Amino acid sequence: MDAGPFPAIQIQSLTKYYGSTLALDSIDLEVGRGEIFGFLGPNGAGKSTAIRVMLDLIRPSGGSVRVFGHDSRADSIRIRGMTGYLPGEASHYDQLSGRAMLDLLESLSGRAAIRRDELLHRLDLDPSARIARFSRGMKQKLALTGALQSDPPLLVLDEPTTGLDPLIQQELHGYLQEAAGRGTTVFFSSHVLSEVEELCDRVAFIREGKIVAVDRISELRNRLVKPVEVEFAESVDAAEFGEIEGVSVTSAEGSRLTFAVTSGMDGLVKALAERTVIDLDSVPPSLEETFLHLYESDRRGNSKEAEIE
Repeated sequence: MDAGPFPAIQIQSLTKYYGSTLALDSIDLEVGRGEIFGFLGPNGAGKSTAIRVMLDLIRPSGGSVRVFGHDSRADSIRIRGMTGYLPGEASHYDQLSGRAMLDLLESLSGRAAIRRDELLHRLDLDPSARIARFSRGMKQKLALTGALQSDPPLLVLDEPTTGLDPLIQQELHGYLQEAAGRGTTVFFSSHVLSEVEELCDRVAFIREGKIVAVDRISELRNRLVKPVEVEFAESVDAAEFGEIEGVSVTSAEGSRLTFAVTSGMDGLVKALAERTVIDLDSVPPSLEETFLHLYESDRRGNSKEAEIE
């Protein structure tokens, strides 16, 4: 099935109300082909709502979604044929065996399950028993196999590692990276920041139905305050560093100073070169720190807007 020359996902001004509750607030997002794209946010932020609108499982209040150029409402059947979908809470027919369930999902997708045996092996799942006997982790493996088995051009995965042990999580990560290498687009929501940091090309942060930021992980880190702790050979006056652009002293104890760097490191490095430095430590901010920083910045921004109004 030809996906055409379009981006994998284009979301424009997408809005969704549940009664008077605004779940999605005019969000815009574009995901390129072959990307592993992380959609981040706490529970209730709007991640699952956006995914359900994308697959026409629920209807938007405004805006549009296009998948490989196809409108999510007018071409929903075609889009589902191109998509492997893992819902946040997958449902199964407990009276069926796992293999019968996979056969059913294969027939519904209209695509041959060319990756099934590989996935069953890599996820360590025996599908012969009735699903009613499966543990939570086994049901998650079954749902993942069902979503991935036909090797579709788009994977939409809502919290894919829920219930999986660490070894199986790593196996899944490896499979998704290989799929992206074949040209598959992977769009997945998560609140597990470590897996997003490991897997993704780019990420979007959503908070209370609004997109807070969309960027490459490396660029997001560059936007943060970087702590730099320096120990000098002798006591120094913190005021000596007061004129360096993008640098401030956050603590000073004798010969040890801690700096907050909000732009490039060049100015600080040149100033340090004029003194004898015994030790220097700078730890790059984690994605979790990035996430919390962006959320806090957005919250403060909203508060200021409210005060102005």
